[in-house]
Amino acid sequence: MKGIRITGGRLKGRSIEASDHSGARFTPSKAREAVFNIIGDVEGKRVLDLFAGSGSFAIEALSRGAAKATCVEKDREMCALILRNLNALDLASLCEVFNMEACYAVPFLYKKAYNYDIIFMDPPYEKGYVKETISLFQNDVVCDKERLFVIEHSKREIFDAPVSEGWETMAMKRYGDTCISLYTLCSSISSKGDTDET
Repeated sequence: MKGIRITGGRLKGRSIEASDHSGARFTPSKAREAVFNIIGDVEGKRVLDLFAGSGSFAIEALSRGAAKATCVEKDREMCALILRNLNALDLASLCEVFNMEACYAVPFLYKKAYNYDIIFMDPPYEKGYVKETISLFQNDVVCDKERLFVIEHSKREIFDAPVSEGWETMAMKRYGDTCISLYTLCSSISSKGDTDET
């Protein structure tokens, strides 16, 4: 098994177990650290990690002081891996794991009145998942206004939906073929649910 290093917080330097499956893709530690440097303080925040994989973004956030996290991952084996990581790091009480497709998870979480401050998305590259998942938040909003979305995607994947539908770009970083785009969800959308290159 490969290992993913936690880059900050009380668990800094600890490793997250990662699958050695040939199809698995993981965010480099450098990229993850850069994202959290941009986000800043996550103390007390609620985090949703869609297409969670090993759960590295959620675990990193919890290490840095996030209050709660939810991981959504469709692969059963990867869900088991997330649970092993959470248990190994004594984080299981702070994070729920759902073995679901994102397209079902977002409406489910909305109906259950879940609410998040930061939403991470790392879908398979160049398959249209970014735009498709973003569209879910038009009606099933699981975050308050001015909340942050962190989207990892291929540099070849072009999507203009966030800009044209009430999202504001906060930052963009590129690491080889990988881009990480940060957006703030504007109130024009989120009110529906109110209850650089390196």
